[in-house]
Amino acid sequence: MSTRIVVTSLVAGLTVMAACSDGGGEEATPATSALARPTASDAQPVAAAATVGVPAAGVSAPAGPPADAASAAPGALGTPVQVVAADGEISVEPSGASAPAVRVAAPPRSLLVVATGDVLTEQRVLDSGAAGAGPGERYDFSWLLDPITPIIESADLAICHMELPIGAPGARPGVYGRSPNGGNLLLAPYELAASMKDAGFDRCSTASNHANDLGTDGITSTLEALDDVGLGHTGTARSEAEAHVEVFTVNRVAVAHLSYTTFANSPPLAEPWMNFAGSADEVIAAVQAVRAAGAEIVILSLHIAKEMLSAPMGYDRKFVADITAAARVDLVVEHGPHVIQPIETVNGTLVYWSVGNLLTAMGVPGTGKYEDQRTLDGIIAGARFSETAAGTFTVEAWPVLMCNERSSRVVYAPLVALSDESTPPAIRPQLEACVERSIGLVPDLH
Repeated sequence: MSTRIVVTSLVAGLTVMAACSDGGGEEATPATSALARPTASDAQPVAAAATVGVPAAGVSAPAGPPADAASAAPGALGTPVQVVAADGEISVEPSGASAPAVRVAAPPRSLLVVATGDVLTEQRVLDSGAAGAGPGERYDFSWLLDPITPIIESADLAICHMELPIGAPGARPGVYGRSPNGGNLLLAPYELAASMKDAGFDRCSTASNHANDLGTDGITSTLEALDDVGLGHTGTARSEAEAHVEVFTVNRVAVAHLSYTTFANSPPLAEPWMNFAGSADEVIAAVQAVRAAGAEIVILSLHIAKEMLSAPMGYDRKFVADITAAARVDLVVEHGPHVIQPIETVNGTLVYWSVGNLLTAMGVPGTGKYEDQRTLDGIIAGARFSETAAGTFTVEAWPVLMCNERSSRVVYAPLVALSDESTPPAIRPQLEACVERSIGLVPDLH
């Protein structure tokens, strides 16, 4: 949408400034965190001084008009000046005058994306959520994410991974039996969606091995819960029309977010809305479709099968390599292993092989293979996109380590928390162990 601002210049030479927005990307309050939104110094203002023939901003106008004001040239005293933003460019022109518009290139665009790991609500997490609930509430998980909320809020686009289906209001969360392919059939509480929204997330990926644990009813209630709090979603759908991935705009950048899983704990549903990716061809076709629809940046959330591995399997490497060789994907974020894996570039695409867990009850005795302390850890997968030429973006990885505190399940960014004198001494050994486990896999953690 064009933004038209009409300004009546007082004197020829008064600087005209314009801020243009298409509505995408909410401004967040700046946070002192490991991952910060670009500052004002990173943006370039409308540099119209030389082109439009005016001095730099801040120049004071003379006290009175020139004597020959009536014969002043267009753009001088009393002449309306229009600043028009359209199609990524800015036009400064005299209103109602015959002088041609002077077109000035818009400032380069940038976009900070963060994506986090698996969200699981086993009993210990449910207990903590219940402890945080207010009068008349069942659960509130937002306090568990408070330490990392400034980091999430600092992003232009923040994506969570909702591994479990979410129940309808009042539905009992927890275990609903065993799946045919192994593992529990699980349901997260309705209140989880509001807690993720409160933590600063904008949307969630929903394709996972658990997505159809409760069949089509679970898929429907999940998406209704996300809709109720204003969280976008992709990966499951209630209809064929909804399964069509839309391109949306953030910071004047056209973005598409795709979500697939390579397997499911339960048999596929009759309606193929879960985005079950049996081969790379389905993902490739989807990427090509959103590119054709105008997407400038394409993000792929991918849930994979093998758990507890500290490096991707050959199958997973080939899957991603085949996709990125045939279609242009800008960022791949993998989920499912429940532990951190390295970050690499594959065919020019930034790939977070596994970002571990965001919120979980794993990492404690009595949970079988999930007693592994690595399941307490996760990565905030940061990716800063910067436009270097019209429509061309570079991407910089900015991974932030996080870990669940074993007792409370509060999620900390340990490298941030350890530098904060107010962090309780009792949890410092856990945070230090988290850093020690992870820094070898991903050396540039923040």
